[in-house]
Amino acid sequence: VSYDPLLGVRRSQLYAARLDVRVFRTASECIAAAKADGRQLWVTDLSQEAAPLCAHAAGEPALPRLAVVVGSEGAGVSKTMLAAADRRVFLPMCGFTESLNVSVAAALVLQRLLDRRDASGAPFGALPAAEAAALRARWYADLARSEEQLQLFLELATRGGAEPYLDTRRPEAFREEQRAGGKRTAARRRAFEGEAGGEQGP
Repeated sequence: VSYDPLLGVRRSQLYAARLDVRVFRTASECIAAAKADGRQLWVTDLSQEAAPLCAHAAGEPALPRLAVVVGSEGAGVSKTMLAAADRRVFLPMCGFTESLNVSVAAALVLQRLLDRRDASGAPFGALPAAEAAALRARWYADLARSEEQLQLFLELATRGGAEPYLDTRRPEAFREEQRAGGKRTAARRRAFEGEAGGEQGP
């Protein structure tokens, strides 16, 4: 994980370290791996065969184990992926929106899926217990800044981890602290840029 004295830890890289990344030479290899893992292929598409990906409706069956495929804004996904798709889906859009770039589309598709719940009320996509426990132990170990914290975090991991936030909104005191921290970071950045600019020659 790269570190900048002004910006701190690159958060996206920190979180990306929790992902398992596999690279396939061809779409066919990717499809075969997804099927071998028991996943259905849901592919984004703008053809007339695609169904809207909407909020979960009452009586709709629980989602299967999925592999979601999102293509580029212009060309979309490959014909190979479309032919292998178990379901083609699209995001309904409003107003004058013509298309979404791939990062925005991927985020919206995943959020729509995560908003769904299974029969027990658990969010779709929850990891199996053993896999979640292993990931939690690695994550907590990386978060620890001292041996004392390490022991505390690992003990917490064995108890199933910290209780998740049901409400991700933060108290105003916390928000004020974050704002103050942002102002301090901006001030350090301006000072750093001023020093760097002063060192430049004519």
